[in-house]
Amino acid sequence: MTFVLLMFDNFYFCYQNSESNDLSQVLRSASTEDRTVILTILDETLASPGSVLDLFLESFRIGQKTQQFLNHIVVVAVDNQAYQYCISIHPHCFHLTSVTSKLAKRKGSTSPDHLTLKIMRLDLFLEVVKLGYNFAFTEADVMWLRNPFEHFDSVKTVTLACGSNPQGGTTMIDKGLFFMKADEISFEFLKILRFERVLFPNYLDNSICEMVTHKLKGYSVKHLDITYFGGFCEPIKNMSKVYTMQSTCCDNVKSKVHDLRLVLDDWINFTARMSTNASMGTSPFTWRAPKKCVG
Repeated sequence: MTFVLLMFDNFYFCYQNSESNDLSQVLRSASTEDRTVILTILDETLASPGSVLDLFLESFRIGQKTQQFLNHIVVVAVDNQAYQYCISIHPHCFHLTSVTSKLAKRKGSTSPDHLTLKIMRLDLFLEVVKLGYNFAFTEADVMWLRNPFEHFDSVKTVTLACGSNPQGGTTMIDKGLFFMKADEISFEFLKILRFERVLFPNYLDNSICEMVTHKLKGYSVKHLDITYFGGFCEPIKNMSKVYTMQSTCCDNVKSKVHDLRLVLDDWINFTARMSTNASMGTSPFTWRAPKKCVG
């Protein structure tokens, strides 16, 4: 067994040959016919009974035209507890073993820090593209209520949803969802990000939206209409338009679970009324406001 050890600004990422082979096997088993998978990455804080992961998977089961994607989701766990829970409830799980996770836990932390996790994600994305798979990346706290692939561009290299910073300013924030084709442009883009984080350690503080907009030309990128992709910071009130909803403006995991449960319950009530042709009244059916998030 051989190892490839890469060092970037005191962060180490290790891909063993066996791990790369394991990833290839998981991607192959989860892939659609056109070599597309859905990726989400999480740690133990989001993966336990009654957790964000449970709600994430439930959203696919109750969403409109989303059940078909359940068998194409690859849940990437960055620690053993998340991996063990994943394999107990989902067929396609991958344990991301890395030196970075061990470094992050030296001081007793339960999960990799924010920057370390970003590095791990980008390395994973590069490996997935290198293996020839297109992927839709979604944060685990994004509820899939309708099929967002209807809005993805099969020609553009990247399709992504970007929002404005709720605290003001000109920076763009990620909406927890983007699609990337496995082509030469995406491969070179991800390699450049790997190189630039060595030269500019703070570069990864930027959002994916900012990095894509800065590095890729317009003809390679499609920006999604955020009318259809909401979050707690900027909710979509009209349920007839929503495709995904994310628990933005919410740092506490218990609060996320509580308010995402409200989202799914409201969605279930909405779809039940629609399916029975019940009158929607004079005003559209809307979400309950988050109770724990968005103080």
